[in-house]
Amino acid sequence: MQVLLLIAASACTADRQSQRDAAWAVHFTSAAERIEARARAMGMARLHDVRAEQAELRGWMATLSKEMALGGAEGPGHYALGCGERALGREAEALAHLEAAWNAGFREPRVAWARAQILSERYRALRVEALAASDEDERKAREQDAEQRYREPVLTLLRQAAGAEFPSAKYGAALVALHEGRLDAALALLEVVGTKHPWFVEARLLRADVFLLRAAERWNEGRKTEAGADLTAGLQALQGARTTAESFAPAHLAQVRFTQAAMNLTQSAFGGPLLLLSHDDEDGEEPGPARQSLAALDMAARVDPGHAGFACEKARFLAWLAERPDTYGDLLALRSKAIEAAQHTLALDPASPCGPMEWSRVMVQEAEEVLKQGSVDIYKLGAALERLETLPPSARDLGFHLLRAQLLQGWTDGDRQVGSWKAGSNGWLHREQAIEAYRSVLAIEARVPAYWVRLGEFLLVRGSDPTATDGDADLKQAEEAFGKSLRGRSKKAPEVWRLGARIQTAQALRQRARGETAPRRFEEATRLIRNGLLDGAHHASLHYELGLILLEQAKEAWEHGGDPTALLDQAEAAQAEAATREPTLELGRFGQAAVHAARAEYAWRRGADPTEEADRADAFYSQVFPVMEPWKELRAEGRLKASLSLAHHLLEQGLDPEPALERAMTDFRGLDQFRMDRVLHHRAYGARFGLRARHSARTNPEKAETEFSEAEKHYAEALKAEPSSQEARLEAGHLFREWAAERKAAKQDPEPLLSRGLALADALLVERPKWPEALLLRAALLRTKDPGSARAREDRDAALKANANLAPGWRRQFPEDPPSRP
Repeated sequence: MQVLLLIAASACTADRQSQRDAAWAVHFTSAAERIEARARAMGMARLHDVRAEQAELRGWMATLSKEMALGGAEGPGHYALGCGERALGREAEALAHLEAAWNAGFREPRVAWARAQILSERYRALRVEALAASDEDERKAREQDAEQRYREPVLTLLRQAAGAEFPSAKYGAALVALHEGRLDAALALLEVVGTKHPWFVEARLLRADVFLLRAAERWNEGRKTEAGADLTAGLQALQGARTTAESFAPAHLAQVRFTQAAMNLTQSAFGGPLLLLSHDDEDGEEPGPARQSLAALDMAARVDPGHAGFACEKARFLAWLAERPDTYGDLLALRSKAIEAAQHTLALDPASPCGPMEWSRVMVQEAEEVLKQGSVDIYKLGAALERLETLPPSARDLGFHLLRAQLLQGWTDGDRQVGSWKAGSNGWLHREQAIEAYRSVLAIEARVPAYWVRLGEFLLVRGSDPTATDGDADLKQAEEAFGKSLRGRSKKAPEVWRLGARIQTAQALRQRARGETAPRRFEEATRLIRNGLLDGAHHASLHYELGLILLEQAKEAWEHGGDPTALLDQAEAAQAEAATREPTLELGRFGQAAVHAARAEYAWRRGADPTEEADRADAFYSQVFPVMEPWKELRAEGRLKASLSLAHHLLEQGLDPEPALERAMTDFRGLDQFRMDRVLHHRAYGARFGLRARHSARTNPEKAETEFSEAEKHYAEALKAEPSSQEARLEAGHLFREWAAERKAAKQDPEPLLSRGLALADALLVERPKWPEALLLRAALLRTKDPGSARAREDRDAALKANANLAPGWRRQFPEDPPSRP
């Protein structure tokens, strides 16, 4: 009997607990419905400041939180709080409460429905953000993230939500259709919903997103007219949503997301009905979507003036507009407004990472604009980096690391302008920081080939630096980065192929500097560029790069006694193609000038007249007007090369070389002496004074001695700047030989000069054994010292056996000592 009473008592207790749980569930569910209804009424009211009403909602939620703690009904309580957080626009907090409700056993269809809506909104936001990404592969990675993270979870929740009281069953079906990729079906369903429930603003927002996604598909398929119609329909849906719910901030923010994606999608369209998506009208007509989006941001701010996130959205959008190539209007005003918005963000929330990020972004844009004009704003770059690095580690996401990498990349470009690249210099430091920044980017997102390309480019530059501590390792890592960029790229861009070719060329040049041959490297570089051309990337830069590689192959052929003519012809054809494809880039003319400069040099070395080719090179160089300092240096170096060939020829004809030299020196005087490459500067002046000294020696030995001394000083400075420069040491060795010959002819002691020249030649042959140029230099020095030197004959014969192209030059120097015929 007692047992039966205990069982009955337990049953009554369980029944009362069940009744209490049911009562709490009804209470919290009703509270959630009341919050949602209040929030909807608030959003659909005329545009006004909603902060007082939001405070009221937060008060209700505080009461609900206390009741949940007292009553213990965690599942329904968390559901109600989740609905409240969602009504306040706090998505992360809402999802946390809804998941807590689910985990607590409150698994009613309405909970699944609320979770499905939040995850679906995240999915759509990611898809729209992906469309706004400028890089195709970055867009693809973001789309993959959206599909992998949200597609199946949303579909599962929508199935679990069966039986929930949707505003419209067709709206739920439209969500299913969207996540299954059936965009046409989703639009058809949403059209019915919009007609039957015009107040249901979420359906209009969903419809706009679906129109945008379908427009992207059609645009990529080449159906641009249909895509344009979808974009127009999407904008109309957004306008309807914003008109219906003026105080619903998400509707205004959706306009901005849509506009960014649409402008990015259609950025190559410069006519027709899509023109308004690329810029704003300035003649009093209807404002374009960009201006409409700015107005939408202002309306969102009026809905909640204290919301730092809305100020952040405005700063982001203004900064994004300012960096677009198809933005029309006053960039300075856009950037100024972006900074104001960033400052306002920080005023509302001093801990906001958005404020420093967008402020820094604009400063980087301004510094890059200055850089395009050939100047460097070091102070702005420094201030931008300092501001950016105020963000705590917890806020340093992919966007932070990408912006920091962009900043440092721009800074290193600026350092090139001022010639700051030596170990320990600011340029060296910034390059190291840029490499570290791109490694940080790739640690977070390794699927985007463009990030691997940027890392590879920096490693290539460091590995090609004569002062590199381990250039071979850097080039190997650069090659690995290229391989990863090649594997991941859906559509190969010119920079991918160009990087691979440059790495192969750099490795070949390092091998050449060690006295090794690397024909396969040059062949691989050529193959990579031709792959890019076959892949459809007929960019002028690829043709230009192909021409440069063929020019190096021609040099390789020449240095091994071959005829470079056929390779020079191919190089010239590639550069002509580059000039045809992009006449305004000047790449092709630079390349054609370089080919003619090489032809002039080989003509002089063969004993032919280089005048015609030197004049052609100079004519092409005269047609280009570079702004950036490195390109100015490239032109000066090229004109110098062509002029030196002509000057040597004139000197050998008994004529004054100064007119030819003066033609090249004009460019050097136009360079910033504090910024230019010091090695190039001193080699140019060393060569000039050396040639002038040889000419002066015929009539004025005293003047020649002074000019030889000036040439020696310049070569000493060049080697001080870059002791490893093989070209500078070879030229200095020839200077000492020629100077010694003049001293010997004047019955003076040539021994000190010959000893210095021999020391240079011997050191070169240690680094690069059997190098014909160095062997012939040593032979000339020994021959000057002792005309009967057996060692001189051995070196001469070894050099000319390896490269018969050097024989004419030897005969001109020592006509009394012609090389033995094979």
